[in-house]
Amino acid sequence: MTHVLVTRPLDASRQLAEQLDANGLTAIVMPMYTFAGRQPQAGSLIDWSGAGLRKLAVFTSPRAVQFGLPFMPLPEKLADIEIAVVGSATRASLEAAGYPVHVQATNGFTSEHLLQVARLAETPGEAVIFCAPGGRETLEEGLDDLGWKTTKAMVYERVTLQPGSDQVNNLRTADDMVSVWTSISSLKLAQQYLPADVWGKILESPALVISSRIQHYLLELGASRVELADGPGNTELLGSVLRLTGQQAAG
Repeated sequence: MTHVLVTRPLDASRQLAEQLDANGLTAIVMPMYTFAGRQPQAGSLIDWSGAGLRKLAVFTSPRAVQFGLPFMPLPEKLADIEIAVVGSATRASLEAAGYPVHVQATNGFTSEHLLQVARLAETPGEAVIFCAPGGRETLEEGLDDLGWKTTKAMVYERVTLQPGSDQVNNLRTADDMVSVWTSISSLKLAQQYLPADVWGKILESPALVISSRIQHYLLELGASRVELADGPGNTELLGSVLRLTGQQAAG
């Protein structure tokens, strides 16, 4: 039986695991981190009430929405503030909280796709990216190149979760395996904390990733086969895993 290593945050991993199980695949749930809120550093936020330059708030994930909204004006006080998002799940989180979304890539779900939106190149002003430490450099640099004065408000952080002995043993004894990766951070932690033989087995097995950036990173580590998923959500990941393993979706 094919085992699928799932490294998403716990809730998302469990949901995907249930869908994989319904399709005859065995999931090994191994989130590499959880999240905790933090105060953004001084000077990283815009004076939202100030007049003048165009103001843009960029949310990069549902976690950025969860931890970043306390630092935003209420929806009825947004005035001329624009909100941009990376990905439809981020948009859904904002809209569920009553916040409008003004800028999103028509196609694609990565920072690179957002940077291609023509509206971002028009009269750039001040931009804040709500994110965690150690990420979104591509987005920050891209906005800077478009003429924005950009800061990163680090409103949450990743808390490392080390693999347990059961997870390691399941990986070691799995006959056929596919791994699913949705962040480079997870890859770095897995390489750091997994035994060398288990990490080597992951590199030798097919992998599924959600962006060309992660694909390139994993190939540089020596992975033998890395394919791009249809999208970042569990529905797209499930379909991609089934295609990669030659399975048919359960009716």
